[in-house]
Amino acid sequence: MNLGPRLALSSGLVMVALMGGGGILQSFGSVLVSSLENGRQIYRFGVTAEGRMVENSHGMKGVGCAMCHGPDGRGGSMHGIPVPNITFSFLTDPEGYESETGRRRPPYNEETFKAAVVAGIDSGGDPLHPEMPRWTGLTAKDLEDLLDYLKSLGKPKPPIPEGPYVL
Repeated sequence: MNLGPRLALSSGLVMVALMGGGGILQSFGSVLVSSLENGRQIYRFGVTAEGRMVENSHGMKGVGCAMCHGPDGRGGSMHGIPVPNITFSFLTDPEGYESETGRRRPPYNEETFKAAVVAGIDSGGDPLHPEMPRWTGLTAKDLEDLLDYLKSLGKPKPPIPEGPYVL
């Protein structure tokens, strides 16, 4: 059941929690940022919504997953190296996946996805290509937000309600 936006007053501040597709808003200093927005910032730029650079094994700064996997997560090629599709629906396909080289892997789940991002281990327990950075600077919450963002890729956006907004 989608309850839509909810407003609650807490310590004189208006706190907004989105029920459904938007995730819970987090407070970073005086700015409220959704979990989905934090995941998007990490994916697109390798920077959290609060502005913290996410450390990785290649020492890259200001780039995220999108640099190689594309803004839609569908991959392609980077410097002649095949870059896989990392949309969550693709990664979790019950059929698994077989690459052009014949290497086969089972479907990912949330935990094996996290191992791939942080430790460079695929869903079958094999190491990922050395060009895949190990994103060591992610907190547990950052990983959850990134995963939630990947789940949103390729899904239709919910319609924005029309009309006057009264807060």
